[in-house]
Amino acid sequence: MSTYKRKGIYHCDFTVNGERYRQTLETTDWREAKKREDELKARAREGKLASGLTAHLSRLPFCQALDQYLAECLLRFEPGNAVHSSSPRNGSKPDFRKTWEGRLTERLRTFFASKRLNQITADDIRLFQAHRLGKGKHPATIKHETKALLRLLKRAKLASSLRDEVRLLTVRKEPKTMLTEAEKQRVFETAARKPGWQTAYWAAVLTANSTMRPVELRRLQWRDIDPFQKLVTVRRSKTDAGSRVIPLNPEAWNAIAGMKSRADVLGTYAPENHVFHRLWPKIEPGRPMAGWRSAWRTLRKSAAAANKEKGWEEMPKLAKLRFYDLRHQAITEMLEAGVPEGVIREIAGHVDPAMTMHYSHPRLAARRAAVETLVRAQAPPALESHVTNHVTKCLTDGVGNSEVLESIGTPGGIRTPDLLLRRQPLYPSELQAHS
Repeated sequence: MSTYKRKGIYHCDFTVNGERYRQTLETTDWREAKKREDELKARAREGKLASGLTAHLSRLPFCQALDQYLAECLLRFEPGNAVHSSSPRNGSKPDFRKTWEGRLTERLRTFFASKRLNQITADDIRLFQAHRLGKGKHPATIKHETKALLRLLKRAKLASSLRDEVRLLTVRKEPKTMLTEAEKQRVFETAARKPGWQTAYWAAVLTANSTMRPVELRRLQWRDIDPFQKLVTVRRSKTDAGSRVIPLNPEAWNAIAGMKSRADVLGTYAPENHVFHRLWPKIEPGRPMAGWRSAWRTLRKSAAAANKEKGWEEMPKLAKLRFYDLRHQAITEMLEAGVPEGVIREIAGHVDPAMTMHYSHPRLAARRAAVETLVRAQAPPALESHVTNHVTKCLTDGVGNSEVLESIGTPGGIRTPDLLLRRQPLYPSELQAHS
């Protein structure tokens, strides 16, 4: 049995390479049904057609298929899908909607709620992109959401037929400039003013002096810090290369000392406890804190504002400063200081050298100093090039070496143009030679 009709709709049932495929053709036209069946058989021979449980996933309503996919992602413990908390409370199951993949797919859930997974077409994806652009969302955000949708479709073996027709939005990379010393000092002075910003301040100092990622800071435990050699061991990170040992400079060590003093006051110091532990709604030293996003946003807004009492001018760039930019800042400063790239990769936890260059953004002062070296290198000989000296020498010595000019102008030789002989001196060196 290959093609059959049920309630007016054609279905197919065929076997390829020992695998049985049963699927609706969603048409009442026999010719269209045969055409779709041939396409399905071709995809099955290429291994691009779902069967068994995968086929069942593709036939589910979108929201149900998405929940099943997110649950599978959570079970795989992928770094990008890790839940912020280290362990669920009271042994309950972690919420997969709080994962990175879950947050990315929330808008997809709303837009495609009325469709089955295998009913999504390239036109639907383009409509979703246009809808999100109409909402004023950044192309980078829409690009991440579209890629999350394609990952879901790939799990159901539906992406191969759509990938060639779906284009990801182009994201223009704007040139970034790092903080100047004054801007960097303004951020840290502002962060140290209020006790409510204390955690964000210590985290910022550590990132700016050790390149540690926010997720690495949240997972940091007291047993990972060596107080004798002043080292911190990063055991878990987003990549395998992220596991590393980082020496702590005096600024970073002062931040660790401040965290230790607070832990002593709260009575939360223990080797297995987190350095940045949960403080709300109650103190839980065994659980990492969710983050310091709210404090950081308030802090950077205050740092960007003018302050007449302190004589601070407005710094609008600080209002959009991301916490992760401090990691870029640290890598850039080490590159500007001449630290070898191999050492920087060991400290930052990079595998690919290209990633280190991607994270480095030379500051304007460094770029200005670089181009000024060209001026200093070219200034002395710029007015006396080889061609100028040679031509000037020929012109000034023309009277004494008339035999040479006559021999050059003889038949069979190279005739010197009259324009060259009548040429006016253009450079100061020639004027001086003629004076």
